[in-house]
Amino acid sequence: MRHLDFDELWKNHLFDYKDGDLLVIDDITRLNLSDYEDTAPDFVIALFCAEGRMMLTIEDREYHIGEGCLFVYLPGQTMNSIMLSQNAKIKVIAFARRAIDRSLYLNKYVWQQAEYIRKNPIFQLDERERLITGHYYSLMMLKTQGSEGSFHHDVVRMLFQTLMMEFMMLVERKRETLPETDSVQDSKDAIVRQSTLIYRRFMSLLAESAGRVRSVSAFANMLNVTPKYLSKCVKEESGRAPLDLIHENTITTIRQQLRYSNKTVKEICTELDFPTLSFFGKFVREHLGMSPTEYRQRNLKDG
Repeated sequence: MRHLDFDELWKNHLFDYKDGDLLVIDDITRLNLSDYEDTAPDFVIALFCAEGRMMLTIEDREYHIGEGCLFVYLPGQTMNSIMLSQNAKIKVIAFARRAIDRSLYLNKYVWQQAEYIRKNPIFQLDERERLITGHYYSLMMLKTQGSEGSFHHDVVRMLFQTLMMEFMMLVERKRETLPETDSVQDSKDAIVRQSTLIYRRFMSLLAESAGRVRSVSAFANMLNVTPKYLSKCVKEESGRAPLDLIHENTITTIRQQLRYSNKTVKEICTELDFPTLSFFGKFVREHLGMSPTEYRQRNLKDG
């Protein structure tokens, strides 16, 4: 069994769209599927069967995916084998966990459904669900064809996030149709580890902070745990250090303010509680490779 990380997938294959966090492929048959047998991908894979059939064996359990089915693979399991019918048309969206982490609002809800999705990875879409999913997918494919200025990747990522929210609503609808006994059992099976709870609460607080809180110790105090324990929990759940997520959250807020607001650099600095304008400039330069003013001017020019 071989571990397969997202960056390796990103480097070794040609896809219809790729931006470091997200890959889209319109026809899975172009891949050598044997390369993915007996591997444990550490990224999320969404497969939609438009025609034909597909059979996946994961952890020695067979899944038969027919026309109109959506299959969602979550990291942490071994993909033993992949088989397609001759007329199979399978569309794929693969994304690194950080693609969800970048959207703190999305992150807040996706992982709450993870246990249910892992146990129930196949979703048979009805006519309306297929129509909605198809429209989102077609629009994503249309927007991925060529670059359209500095907002190009932002638009694709927002479309992806919206598609994910549609999927979350789909999961909720499917869960609501479960018999009561199954729902109770599902709740019992979804008992969450302490580290998972800490991580979720940390991500919620991070979203609420809107870039204003920038130290691990401050978040640890809010959660009544030590910084060391918080770091351990976040590392276990996301594979990343909490300070990386904190800085990413802050710089995402700064980028949005510089690109989309009319606030001055000083106003943004003050709003985000940086001690001085020079410290703010140093932080931005460290993460964006240029000063706040340069970043704003460049994006205004490109846009």
